[in-house]
Amino acid sequence: MATVPYYKVCPECRTEHTHTSVRCADCDVELVHPDALAPEQEAPDLAPAAELPCVRVAPLPWIRALSEGLEQGGITHRVEPATPEDAPEGQNCDVFDDAQLFGLYVEEANCAAARELDGLIAVQVLPEEAPALVEGEQDACPACGAALPDTATECPECELVFG
Repeated sequence: MATVPYYKVCPECRTEHTHTSVRCADCDVELVHPDALAPEQEAPDLAPAAELPCVRVAPLPWIRALSEGLEQGGITHRVEPATPEDAPEGQNCDVFDDAQLFGLYVEEANCAAARELDGLIAVQVLPEEAPALVEGEQDACPACGAALPDTATECPECELVFG
């Protein structure tokens, strides 16, 4: 007869909780029994964060969305706790108030692709703040990538309205 573990685990952060807990307090996801978790894959070698370009400093939900997108694209990356001072030049962390911040770091060769994905996430997470959150001028729609004239206030393709 199999024994039932006396604890549950968060499938996101893998933190252990008492067996009576239902949701992870940090990730707000339903807890599972340890045997239901997929085995952890060994992370490929990646330089320390201090040696990598930072793509984004933001709260965990944003970083998690960016991380999942990068994983789907096969881009290795590192996530670590961060402060607003760790953010790349041009990123505004003031909109996050007192939220706990994390930085996402990639190798230089993957930086452009990671920043492009980050721009798409910025529009979804905080559409009213996206121009201040995304580096550089926008010459393409951040939602669909359509070319935009300099004076555009709305995307001609997806009809996204710019603040």
